[in-house]
Amino acid sequence: MRTFFQNRVVIVPLAVCAVVIVVSFSGFSVMEMGSTSMQPVIAGQGAPPSHAGDLLVVTRWFRVASLRTGDLVTVDIPTPMGRVRTVRRIEQQPDTPAGRFYFRAASDSGIDSRQFGPLPASDIRGRVVWILR
Repeated sequence: MRTFFQNRVVIVPLAVCAVVIVVSFSGFSVMEMGSTSMQPVIAGQGAPPSHAGDLLVVTRWFRVASLRTGDLVTVDIPTPMGRVRTVRRIEQQPDTPAGRFYFRAASDSGIDSRQFGPLPASDIRGRVVWILR
């Protein structure tokens, strides 16, 4: 019985380390929504306590050709203070040039393509695959 517990003390930390390494190199990341610009889809900091700062699981590996209207992506958007990485919904417009995407915030107060126009696909940094509340 003692050997079982001694082995468990070694095996559990090794398993945890292995999971951390796999997640770190798998192309997935976790981010917290930093603003309320995507409410009610995603709650950000400053939202009601029940949903303050939803966590997002984002994959860095995706095909641009697979992105569709309605997909949530992390994108670097231009702001008066410089470029900011945030989450926006793809909302293609009929006149959007090939290779460029039109992005929309869920709330009317969010900065999106209504202010800066369509952005190139190279500004998309990841695709949201899960929202953790």
